[in-house]
Amino acid sequence: MYDLETRRAADEINRRGAARVLIQLPDGLRPQALTLAKELETLTDAEILLSGDSCYGACDLATRQAEALGADLLIHYGHSGMTVKSSVPVIYVEVRVDFDPEALLERALPLMEEWEKIGLAATVQHVHRLRETARALETHGKTPITGKGTGPTPHDGQILGCNYTTAETISDEVDGFLYIGAGRFHPLGLAATTGKPVVIANPYLSTAEKLEESEIMRLAMRRMAAITAAKEAERYAIIVSTKPGQFQLSTARSLRDRLQKKGKTAAIICLDEISSLKLGNFTEVQAYVNTACPRIAVDGLPDTTQPILTTIEAEIMLEERRWEETWGRQYFG
Repeated sequence: MYDLETRRAADEINRRGAARVLIQLPDGLRPQALTLAKELETLTDAEILLSGDSCYGACDLATRQAEALGADLLIHYGHSGMTVKSSVPVIYVEVRVDFDPEALLERALPLMEEWEKIGLAATVQHVHRLRETARALETHGKTPITGKGTGPTPHDGQILGCNYTTAETISDEVDGFLYIGAGRFHPLGLAATTGKPVVIANPYLSTAEKLEESEIMRLAMRRMAAITAAKEAERYAIIVSTKPGQFQLSTARSLRDRLQKKGKTAAIICLDEISSLKLGNFTEVQAYVNTACPRIAVDGLPDTTQPILTTIEAEIMLEERRWEETWGRQYFG
């Protein structure tokens, strides 16, 4: 199912003459890690090392680990490239997954009968099939629209959990979005950021479903409740991730200063891996503001009872933004 591009990776290792290579895989690909390492060792003369630390996105690049290990090359799997400073050369393997657009549309089209103009969005594993999906939609009398790729989402129609720019730029032109991928977080973020209805087409299960308005409203109510609870706090911690692509110290400092001007106590906590276990010992904290991946706040941390806000939600709490002007408009950045 997954295209690990083993031959391309091996060719790059050989072309660069890399003697030691660090492989970074997201959790979903780790069951294939030993097979991949063996294949690369067979095709090259390099020593292949596997990273066992987190791999949540291109923002979570194992550059420090690669440097500490003396690696000549870091191969990062599962995400598209992001501009991150690294003394070790980095290759990105996006791990594309094929699907049959026409077969998937058979499931999705009945849910989009009333839509004329359909926005297309997908995670990086499926963006290579969006053009074919667009052509298939045209044969069914629909007008597909795909936002141009830019910055951290270089492919047309690509979205990230923290970046929906390709969808935002076309949201006023479409009746709704067809999201191709698995899971709930991305389509919920798509709806919260564009204010448009979303149909989820899962290429792994060959299923389609419409994201219910009630599910979107439950998310909105949870986030409003977190903002309301955080507003009552007196002692705040602003979380800074030291992951290369999530490091937002200047943002954290600014939030700390603005909270202090409001008479609040605020401090910055720096972490690589953000977890309830690590935050649990900071018992004075009544509310958190997370400057790292917004998913940490939106999904929540198990066993953490204090509210956790995104930076945008913190600005709503500080009355620098209005909820009505933010929900459905760039809510997740």
